[in-house]
Amino acid sequence: MTSAAINTVRARVINTQESLLIFPTEVSGKFQTFSGLVGETLPGANGEVIFVPQNPPAPTTSPTPTTPTPTPTTVTPTTPPTPTTSPTTPPTPTPSTNGGTNPAPVANNDFFQTNLGQATFFNVLENDIIVGGNGTSISVNQFGSTANGTLVFNGAGIFTYTPDPNFFGTDSFSYTVTNGTAPAQVFIQVLAGNQPIIIEGIGKGTETSDYITGASGNDVINGLAGDDTIFGLAGNDELRGDEDNDTLYGNEGNDSLTGGEGNDELNGGKDNDFLNASAGDDTGFGQLGNDTVIGDIGNDSLYGGQGADSVRGGEGNDLVFGDKGSDVLWGDAGNDTVYGGEEEDLIFGNDGADTVYGNQGNDTIFGGIANDAIFGGEGDDQLSGETGDDFLFGGIGLDTLTGGSGSDTFVMTAESGGANLADAQVVNDFELGDRIGLAGGLQFSDLFISQSAENAGNTIIRNGSAGGYVAVLIGVDSNTITADSFTPISGTIIPIPVPTPTTPTPTTPPTPTTPTPTTPTPTTPPTPTTPTPTTPPTPTTPTPTTPTPTTPPTPTTPALQPPIAQNDTVKRTPDGSVTFNVLTNDSDPQGSQLSLVSVGTVANGSVSITAGGNVTFIPNPGFTGPETFSYTIQNGYGLTSTAQIIINVNIPPTLLVNNGIILEINDDQQNITAGNLLATDPDNPPNEIFYRITQEPNLGNLQVVGSTPQRINTGDAFTQQNIDLGSIQFNARNVSGGDQFLFLLTDNIGTTAQSSFSITIVDRDLSSEGTDGDDLIPGTGLSEYIRGFAGNDTLLGAGNRDILEGGTGRDSLDGGEGDDVLKGDAEDDTLLGQTGNDSMFGGQGNDSLDGGAGRNTLLGEDGNDTLIAGDDSNLLSGGNNDDILISGIGNDTLLGGSGNDSLTGNAGDDSLYGEDGEDLIFAGVGRDLVLGGPGNDSIDAAENNDTVFGGSGNDSIIGGDGDDTLSSGEGADTVLAGTGDDSIFGDAGNDSIVGDLGEDTIYAGDGLDSLFGGIGNDVIFGDGGNDTIFGGEDDDTLAGGGGADSLIGNVGNNSYYYLAPTEGVDIITEFNVNGDDRFLFSSLGFPGFTTAEGTVVPLQGIIISNLGSEGDDISNKQVIIFQDSFDNVQAVNAALKNQKGSVDGAGFFVYRNNLSYAAFPGAYVVGYDPNLSDDSLPAFDLGILPSLDPQTNNISTLIGPSDFVII
Repeated sequence: MTSAAINTVRARVINTQESLLIFPTEVSGKFQTFSGLVGETLPGANGEVIFVPQNPPAPTTSPTPTTPTPTPTTVTPTTPPTPTTSPTTPPTPTPSTNGGTNPAPVANNDFFQTNLGQATFFNVLENDIIVGGNGTSISVNQFGSTANGTLVFNGAGIFTYTPDPNFFGTDSFSYTVTNGTAPAQVFIQVLAGNQPIIIEGIGKGTETSDYITGASGNDVINGLAGDDTIFGLAGNDELRGDEDNDTLYGNEGNDSLTGGEGNDELNGGKDNDFLNASAGDDTGFGQLGNDTVIGDIGNDSLYGGQGADSVRGGEGNDLVFGDKGSDVLWGDAGNDTVYGGEEEDLIFGNDGADTVYGNQGNDTIFGGIANDAIFGGEGDDQLSGETGDDFLFGGIGLDTLTGGSGSDTFVMTAESGGANLADAQVVNDFELGDRIGLAGGLQFSDLFISQSAENAGNTIIRNGSAGGYVAVLIGVDSNTITADSFTPISGTIIPIPVPTPTTPTPTTPPTPTTPTPTTPTPTTPPTPTTPTPTTPPTPTTPTPTTPTPTTPPTPTTPALQPPIAQNDTVKRTPDGSVTFNVLTNDSDPQGSQLSLVSVGTVANGSVSITAGGNVTFIPNPGFTGPETFSYTIQNGYGLTSTAQIIINVNIPPTLLVNNGIILEINDDQQNITAGNLLATDPDNPPNEIFYRITQEPNLGNLQVVGSTPQRINTGDAFTQQNIDLGSIQFNARNVSGGDQFLFLLTDNIGTTAQSSFSITIVDRDLSSEGTDGDDLIPGTGLSEYIRGFAGNDTLLGAGNRDILEGGTGRDSLDGGEGDDVLKGDAEDDTLLGQTGNDSMFGGQGNDSLDGGAGRNTLLGEDGNDTLIAGDDSNLLSGGNNDDILISGIGNDTLLGGSGNDSLTGNAGDDSLYGEDGEDLIFAGVGRDLVLGGPGNDSIDAAENNDTVFGGSGNDSIIGGDGDDTLSSGEGADTVLAGTGDDSIFGDAGNDSIVGDLGEDTIYAGDGLDSLFGGIGNDVIFGDGGNDTIFGGEDDDTLAGGGGADSLIGNVGNNSYYYLAPTEGVDIITEFNVNGDDRFLFSSLGFPGFTTAEGTVVPLQGIIISNLGSEGDDISNKQVIIFQDSFDNVQAVNAALKNQKGSVDGAGFFVYRNNLSYAAFPGAYVVGYDPNLSDDSLPAFDLGILPSLDPQTNNISTLIGPSDFVII
């Protein structure tokens, strides 16, 4: 039937393989068919329409048909046009008057679609033919019935079909036309709608829009093409949306979510997740846990959520929001908007004209390249514009503003600063071309500008001569500040907006439900006849006699009764506790309230009482069997009663056999036997082992056979006893293909993870043609089942969907075209999938699997296997032993399994998992995810922006080109980041890390690490352990962290960064040797600077030539340089206390140490004293400076207060 719409409406197109059917689906109107019939479309249900021909050919006089009684169904059909009376056999037309010379009409097969629980209307005559065009009409003669729905004939070739509840798949019936040549078939496909695909372990969706849920374990799910919705549930899952606009939910576990191409939404859920949105304008929600969220290419919206998150925008104009927790945020390339959110964040705008908000907390913000706008928000923030004409506004708190290169604007308001000079905003580098922006009502005429009395190099700006201190301009002569140095800022710049994401956070996916149908109105039932009641006999009234009353005895108060405690029996699985209420079946004769007062002792676990009569029992690890103990209850009168609790710690059933079934299309039915499906349970008989169906098969149905067969629907269950008795049967629908049903195995106490039972329907079963010799069995192009048995067999599938099983021997299996299943079985086999979406299983032996074209699944299983994927998106799993896995140019997933495997990703955005063993992984071109797993792995990420986790073991990692994220994991690892701005995490172990070319960020982790920044402005953190850090070329920042570290800045103007005074004593070998170096100190780790200039950079200093209370005055000085030598740092501490001008405040000092460091006798040491006037508090050595000549007579030329910066 081929039709086309006249009016312009959205249409539904169905491909029947022979023709295209086009149905308008939105508005009613005229409808023109290619055969010339004109009709109209009437509104139907759910946006569908009904086509009704106008003026259909009227049949000749025929007998009056009888009206059949409609069969009520449990679905709501769409409202049809008023049908004519519906005969089972249509009226017989008048015989032709042309002498019978007309050719017979031809009835053609039809194909229609509808959705689960939805009725549909169609005309089977529209594609039928009157040969030669003679005659005036064609009509339905007879028709059959459908197996899985209700069929009603409306006349003029129009039928109404209503599928049975819960049925989806293909239904059919046949019909003939009057005087026709042969019957035709009508196929009706009932689509499942939003019925989910449930995947446990490794699996993928279809090329259409899927709704997929994982299981409770670690799942790997690829949605493929289409707008997919994927739920990971529990476990550490990998979810890949692939093409189109996908929605991914990681839920519980440390999940990896990759959006793929399209505008995707990624939701991490609980725990520490990795989200890579990939190409497209995506939305990513880290949600709970310490998450990594990467936007990659496109204009993305990324939200870290709760926890200490790492969020990167990637290329494009992105929205990045850290939300709660101390986050690290990168805008990356593009004009980004970045919000830090709560707590102390580290933010990098990177390339592009970015807008950055610190929000709450003490934030550190770097604008990067281009003209940025930076807002600190609440807290003591550090703002650095870096390159470009930047706009910096500190907001509320003690902020430090550094413009960097370019003409910058430092914004102040009437609320900036405070009543004390220490509260003022600090501007580090106000230079020619910069401006002070005045906002919030602050005007130039309000300002009082003066030179600092304490430091002649600084300018102080106040709001009036007696008003609050607004700002301190470091190193600026107040005479150079004029009205031209200021610019008004119009509009309101505060409060700072904060995005409020609407974060969908389902912990479990919504359960798809079958539509709730309403029962159609049946025909009026016959009026019942009212029965005539019989007259009851008239009762005789007896004459009563008056009894003589006796005096009642005086009542006595009954004795109080104890409560009644009943024994309780509970079943529980071995893993975890069970809580139950013992009072549920207990009672009290007086009706008073009961309470649980005690429980007895247990031998195989622990028991405790919780509120309301609840008892919690936790079995000992490994215990199974019964545990009995007593409990005592008490009523409101203090009376007690005791009963027993019997807890059976139950072992869940175990699935031993799950082989699936294969049947020929002509075999309508096949029983499932214990050879196909078998489970056992040590503490339950077969009739208490249940298979609960979670998804029905599509190409047939399951039923329990017996005197009255009963269909098994989703939610129903059958038992192992049913299987053993041969009463579970699969009924096929005369359609070949691959199918399955999904089930949960349970004894109603413990339940195993969801499993799949495979069903394959083939056109021909050739399994009996194989022998134990060397067979050559070719297929014919139909869907076939070919089995080789023993011997070195060659099995050729030819075409269509074939099932090839090699058996024992060195077999060669060629699937040919079609979606084939190839099983090598034992010994060394060669499997070729060819064209189609193939599933290939190597089995035992050293096998070679080549998937060919299509989206293939290749499982090597046992042996040293070689798996080659082809150029589509494939799944390769090596299994046991030492395997070689090679993917093509698609987005592939490779799992090495146990053994020393070799994985090659080639082109495409691949996921490569080395798993157990010492693996060699080459990711290839593309944005790849690599996880080495346990073992000493060698990983080369190659080109593009890759993410690599080395896992445990001594790994070797090469980042290659691109901005990579590299985490080496536990062990003594070697990392070469390569070209690009990389983020490198050494984690635990003694690591060797080279940043190479680019502006890299290195976090060494615990251990004795060796770190080299390479070329570029790098930031390097040694973290815990005695590390050696080389900055390399350009201007680097080196932070040793905990331990005695060796810091070598190499070439460039380097910064040595200290977070706290207790980190350890570092050796800084090249201070001020190859550049203009400085010290950076965190204002959080080094508090207490309350000098006249507040947190001023540089600080005020003095060189001490005369010690003692009558010596040089150190008041209002924060950097104190001694020309004298001391035995140790505490001797310096005592000298500072006794020095003239010593005050209750913190300070840094430089001195020569005589005794503490034998390798550097007499070397200069830099240190910190938290309170200059109190030597009861310890002072701290921070770093040894062997590059400063201890014999110099002019120390001020080597180090000075300008080298000390608080941030």
